[in-house]
Amino acid sequence: MKLKELFQAYEFDEIYPQIGLMFPKGRHLREEFRNAYNLLLDIKPVMSKKQIRYELMEDPDSNEMFFGADDHDFNGPWDVLLGKELKKGPKVDLTSEELVANCLLNVVLIGRHPRAFDKDFEKITR
Repeated sequence: MKLKELFQAYEFDEIYPQIGLMFPKGRHLREEFRNAYNLLLDIKPVMSKKQIRYELMEDPDSNEMFFGADDHDFNGPWDVLLGKELKKGPKVDLTSEELVANCLLNVVLIGRHPRAFDKDFEKITR
C-alpha cells in the first residue's frame, strides 16, 4: 500500500489520539496536524520504487526495542513520500491507527513540507 492510500483510509479524528500519545506536545496542536493531514490528502503523489519499512528496532542510546522506520525513509518532499510503498515487518505489532499516526508524525517532523505548511511547522517545532 502506498503511503497516500494509507492516509486516505482514515479520518484525521481517528488517528489524532495516537498523535498525542506518541508526541505529547501534539496534544495542543490539533489544528496544525489536521492542516498537515489535509494537505497530504490534497497533494498528488510522485510514484517511487522506494519503501517505508516498519520493523522492530533498537534505540542505540537506551537499547530499548521499539517499532519504527528509519528516519531516512521519511527524508524527502511530501509528494515523494506519499508515493512510497509502506511495508510492515512480520514482528511489528502496531494497530493501523498507530501506524498512520506514526507516519504522519514522521512526515511532518522529518519530511520536506510545502511552503503552505511553514507557519504550522513553526508552531509544531518550537
